[in-house]
Amino acid sequence: MDPLAVVLLRRTGKVTVSATGAAPEDGAAWVGALEADLAARGRVLDRDLRAAAGRLPSPVRVQWADWLLATVDEMVGADRTMLPLYRSFPDTPRNADAVFVSRLLSHLFAEPGAPCVLCGREQGGAPLDPCGHLVCPSCFPPEQFSACPICGRRLSAGTPYLPVVEPSRKRRGKIETPIPVRALGLETDPQGAALALRSELVLRAGALGDADRADLKVLVTSTAPDTLDWLPETVPARETLALLIAWALHASALTDAYPAVLAEARRRWTTATDVARTLWAYSGGDPGLILPVRHDESHAPGQAMRPVDEPAETVPMPRVRALPRALRRAVLAQLDEGESAEDLLRHPAVWKRLGERLHPFERVAAHPRAAVAFAALRGTRTARESALGAAILAECARRPHRLVPADHPDGTVSVRVRTHASLVEEAFATGDVPGAARLLAERPGDLWRRLDHLLRAAGDDPGTLEAITAAAGDTAGRVSPNVLAAAAAELTGRDATVRATEAQLAAVEQARAAGLVRARGPVGYSTSTPAPAASAVGAARESGLRRALRSLGLTGPTPAHTDPANADSGRRGSAGTDAVVDGAPAAGVGAVADPGEDAAASAGATRAESAASGAGDGEVAGIVGGRPGPGMPRRVFFPRGSTVTTWTEPERRGPVAAEAIAGVRMLVDDELAGRAARLDRFDLAVIDGALATVPAPMRERAASAQLAGWPRGSIRPVPPVDVLRLFLHWEDTEKSRVDLDLSCAFFGADWKRLGHCDYTALRFADEAAVHSGDLTSAPAPLGATEFLDLDLSRLAAEGVRYAVPVVLSFTAVPFEVLTEAFAGLMLPVAGGEQFDAARVEQRFDLRGDARILMPMVLDLWDCKLLWTDLTLPGRGYGHSVGRHGDQLARAASDQWEHFAGGHRATLLDLAAWQAVGRADRIVVAHADGTRTEVPPSAGAIRSAARTETGPLATVTVPEGAVVLVAATDGADVERLVPGPVAAGSVALTVTGRAGEPWTAVSAAEVLGQLAPAQRDSAG
Repeated sequence: MDPLAVVLLRRTGKVTVSATGAAPEDGAAWVGALEADLAARGRVLDRDLRAAAGRLPSPVRVQWADWLLATVDEMVGADRTMLPLYRSFPDTPRNADAVFVSRLLSHLFAEPGAPCVLCGREQGGAPLDPCGHLVCPSCFPPEQFSACPICGRRLSAGTPYLPVVEPSRKRRGKIETPIPVRALGLETDPQGAALALRSELVLRAGALGDADRADLKVLVTSTAPDTLDWLPETVPARETLALLIAWALHASALTDAYPAVLAEARRRWTTATDVARTLWAYSGGDPGLILPVRHDESHAPGQAMRPVDEPAETVPMPRVRALPRALRRAVLAQLDEGESAEDLLRHPAVWKRLGERLHPFERVAAHPRAAVAFAALRGTRTARESALGAAILAECARRPHRLVPADHPDGTVSVRVRTHASLVEEAFATGDVPGAARLLAERPGDLWRRLDHLLRAAGDDPGTLEAITAAAGDTAGRVSPNVLAAAAAELTGRDATVRATEAQLAAVEQARAAGLVRARGPVGYSTSTPAPAASAVGAARESGLRRALRSLGLTGPTPAHTDPANADSGRRGSAGTDAVVDGAPAAGVGAVADPGEDAAASAGATRAESAASGAGDGEVAGIVGGRPGPGMPRRVFFPRGSTVTTWTEPERRGPVAAEAIAGVRMLVDDELAGRAARLDRFDLAVIDGALATVPAPMRERAASAQLAGWPRGSIRPVPPVDVLRLFLHWEDTEKSRVDLDLSCAFFGADWKRLGHCDYTALRFADEAAVHSGDLTSAPAPLGATEFLDLDLSRLAAEGVRYAVPVVLSFTAVPFEVLTEAFAGLMLPVAGGEQFDAARVEQRFDLRGDARILMPMVLDLWDCKLLWTDLTLPGRGYGHSVGRHGDQLARAASDQWEHFAGGHRATLLDLAAWQAVGRADRIVVAHADGTRTEVPPSAGAIRSAARTETGPLATVTVPEGAVVLVAATDGADVERLVPGPVAAGSVALTVTGRAGEPWTAVSAAEVLGQLAPAQRDSAG
């Protein structure tokens, strides 16, 4: 089937059917059978699609149905066989320690031809392929396992140990939850739908994620692959523009259309960074110019455990393609026209690679400014009398405030750039805040991103505040809506900011210093000689075995010299629970040899170490693993990158005046509502107040492709079920064995760790959490699958408030290089299938140069789910939930407080700006079904959304009215707007889609409609 049809089905829920003439006699019966298959996947056909499918001729309909079912299966993950290690899951072994001891004894002492070390029976059979383990069928019944029961590796095809058996199931408590059903519609104009989707993606204000990019490429290829004349005059996202130009350059190569494409590219390039984005995308790289991070992993935590035949695998660096001569000359001419020297320094690694293909010094006379820019980038020294030397001196004379020549003793000359950022920092350093504001106004996006800093530096000086406000007002019309919305939202609550105390700041520094000392000291894997490393591995394995045997009553207490921090560092080394010291979160479990997050985590391993540094958890609140955590005023950063991660620092900022915050909020509201007023009018706008908890889409380029469409940071109700089932599926790469682990950490209301459920602890509190077993390889085509059941009421009864699921790459293979890796959440049925496609609530891909993903946080007391889609930093080998427990506590609490604190623009804000600018009447709907009609003011809409009830029982929709409705789900649209509406009515929903005659729009599309008429040259 055409790839375009797949994109239309996934994005619009509509299917194209090419059927003419009379329907076959058995058409209705055949459609009924097809609907039965679709119902098992949570889908049904609407009336029009059912009728069209019934007219399909017999030779075509089977192929069409196979494609439809396969595409739906792929959307939810049912296109893969989901077979866990324990076939009887959720009936997994209750005594994980006994299982571990049996596995370890078999691994260490089983010999060919010898009796079983566990039961004394003759084992029989050959070693398993590929792991070589000898397995006793009596001790490890083959019908219970889908892989080697000793190491968890998938076995080669034809291995006699594993028979073909039907998966067994154990009935659990009955779950009364209706199956969510989605209706598939008929698409009668696929080309028109493709054009509409293409326009929606191109006009988005923010950069696109991987899935959106792939869909856009299909849409462009199906409509206009080798031309750019269809582009709107303004493409808001520069990364999207770079992709479109790069694709067109490839498609038009060696054709008569190439000169026109190249000319249009030059017309649309406005900065050197625009050029770099295009050339990098042309070579298959990320148009965001984000390069894979390279670390020296030789002494990273856990590296001593890495098998010698499994070298580290990293995300490859893109190689710059050879550039046609016409493209090279066009690029150099573009660089020669602008002031490109500083722009090249923004992305030096990218430009140095591109320069190898551009050869900027070959024709210095033709492109002198481009040559000087590369000379500054490379630090080139050249003779003053040379063509390049003359160009450097001429440019420095023309721009003395930005380019500074440097003479060297050997008679050569080089050039240095004074960047715009250095001038701004100089103004701040000298106390010239109005001067800093004037400089930042030259780049409006930068001014708005640093608005908090400017207001803070201005203090109570009315003249300085007035200058900042004036600069913000003058530049607002040139700034993207993402930046405006983020700047206003980040000021929320800043008038009440509380600084961390001096004691807390000192405790953080001391804990980090202790982490550095520990990382460089004798504890953990040595970085000097291999002998201590080997002994550490042995000690870790001995510790794990000792603890398991002790739990079975087979050995005495742990000797006093045993280091509990290494108890779980060996591979599958323990089935015990987390170490908790005096009720504090346990230290990062595993080896520590890096002063990063693992070293910081280790700093709080024992109270003795913390007390030695003067920063004990009992003395200063808010220290978790040597970093700021719950209980300390702190600030959360979201660094730029290919994935979303965070960094937390103690709050050192002072408050900002409430009047200044209100002024910025009013300025943003007026600007964005004014932009919305350029669009068509509505007679009525109805806004669901629940949208105040749904953040607007920001940084979607780093979001995981997902089924449900939940915005990052959105807080949703937990489905009303007894048990939630997490699932994970992946396949090995061509180069490496891949071992991913599905785990879940449990925390109390104060974020103190209560335990976890993972491969080392298959059960938590008996049946409160149950793991399906650890698979350690995933050869195609079967791959590997892990499940984890969470019994919500049992967990809450154990004192668990927060459950934090996490996916970890034990073998440290980054998610980005995996060809197949996804996870999700489903609502299992009592006695039903282990994986039920109809009951998949969420499915998301694992992506990015990351090895740890925290997709969500569950609040079991308030029955809320926070969608985080957050990657966590992690170096080394052997990642586990025990090792990163403190890191999870910090990250989960930071995310919950950040998004619940209103520090992000919400869908309520988006709907408010649209309603104020476009609607004649505005109504806010409350959770109890009442309504409040409000004046055209974004502030009034926010105020009404905060109330629990309103004076109106319903809303009257005039006949023929064009309505804007904003709701959390498509199923809520009819409840919010009863009665018929006119064509042209628009429905903004988070999940689901409204039916006819509503025009469905996404939050990203609505945000894109608020793009400025004039694009900000600074991005």
